[in-house]
Amino acid sequence: MNKRGIIVSVAGLFMIIGSFAIAASLLGSDGFDGEVSIPSLLEGMFDQVTDNTQLRPGESMSFEFDASHDTKNILWGMQITDYQSGDKVQVSITNIYGDKFGTFQSDQPAFFETLEITQSESLNFNVENKGSRTITFVMMFTKNPGENERFSDPDSPLNKTLVPLAAIGILLILGIIVVCAGVILTVFDYKKRQNSEYV
Repeated sequence: MNKRGIIVSVAGLFMIIGSFAIAASLLGSDGFDGEVSIPSLLEGMFDQVTDNTQLRPGESMSFEFDASHDTKNILWGMQITDYQSGDKVQVSITNIYGDKFGTFQSDQPAFFETLEITQSESLNFNVENKGSRTITFVMMFTKNPGENERFSDPDSPLNKTLVPLAAIGILLILGIIVVCAGVILTVFDYKKRQNSEYV
């Protein structure tokens, strides 16, 4: 009996298991309990990180970020640390004069945006809970990310963690594809053997 399909499937399974094992070593046990904290994962990459904040449905809370001192743009984001399906937030950005710089909505566990700065000023980020339950979230801010050495340093948490995780994701996808190919080969070889028995 031709066992190539089984061999290919086993190889794919090893790729999948290997990707999970590497991810576990990078993230630790907390990563598989759904408690991955982006600020902790990328420690030192942000100029300002808020404390974990709870927000009830329909309520809002504001956070101020100083965009002065040659700030050209800001990378900002938020993470719902206890995310559940159905959670939704809205973030509105204004300055002290009430000028609006955009409104962003998200129903994802985390999201990031960039904002161009035309003049030095303090910005207000108003977070509103649009979901149906109390959430816990954290805000993150970084000035001029394109000029920040922390993002280009090969020893930075970004390159040490996110880049390997991206490679792990690719390995996982390849493993799934290989397993599927192995199953198809197994079925094909089985049917071919069945047909040859009747000839």
